[in-house]
Amino acid sequence: MKNIYVALIFLAVGILVKLFPNLIAGYSTLSQKEKENVKANGFPTFMMVGFFILGAVILAGHFIAIWLGKPSLNSNLGLFVTLIGAVVFIVAGQWFRR
Repeated sequence: MKNIYVALIFLAVGILVKLFPNLIAGYSTLSQKEKENVKANGFPTFMMVGFFILGAVILAGHFIAIWLGKPSLNSNLGLFVTLIGAVVFIVAGQWFRR
């Protein structure tokens, strides 16, 4: 059940990041030119889609673990998906900034 809540939080954060790009870490410290560049490249949209994918993977993983009868897969699913997502967002953030 914990994973369902985490997935719903990721979906909500995805919507909030699209509506309020200042929630992106480091966004407020960028110069105005860099902010315009980030918006023009579509980074807030990328973040929204990324958070939606993270939420969907956690939801799908939760139900797949139940279907397979292996609830032990659920215990670390949220952690692994979050760590992988964080690495992807950090690398992509540098790419969108340029």
